[in-house]
Amino acid sequence: MTTRCNWIVIANAARARIIEVGAVDGACRHVADLVHPESRLTGTEQAALHGGDRPGRVVGIGHGAGNASYQPHTDPRRREHDRFAREVAAAVDEGTAKGRLAGLILVASDPFLGRLKSSLGEQSLKLLLRTVVSDFTTLPDAEVLRRLSSATEQP
Repeated sequence: MTTRCNWIVIANAARARIIEVGAVDGACRHVADLVHPESRLTGTEQAALHGGDRPGRVVGIGHGAGNASYQPHTDPRRREHDRFAREVAAAVDEGTAKGRLAGLILVASDPFLGRLKSSLGEQSLKLLLRTVVSDFTTLPDAEVLRRLSSATEQP
């Protein structure tokens, strides 16, 4: 039987780590360390990385012939941030599905916290205990726990 622990997700748009805090001993154990270097690229670099397709093109011959294809402009960096938020959320959702989580605390930079929260599955959201808008990705686990004990809860 798997012991259920609280998970803490510490993230920004390019890095995330998931730690679980032991229910009995309070020790931190790493569940996952995720990096997404594409989030750090400029929009031009990302466009080159993904083939440079530009939305809003019209394909066809003459007026009224062929397809008109228009997609609203989405910033390439935002797309990468959304992609990474879904990747982190998938790791949390997998832990939830396996019954490993008793509760969930999200600590993430703004606006990545909103993207991450909106990417979580329904069952993971039910386990959400607290959110903190801050970037703790460079801090050691002990310092994260110390700061969380004094941080104010966010809506």
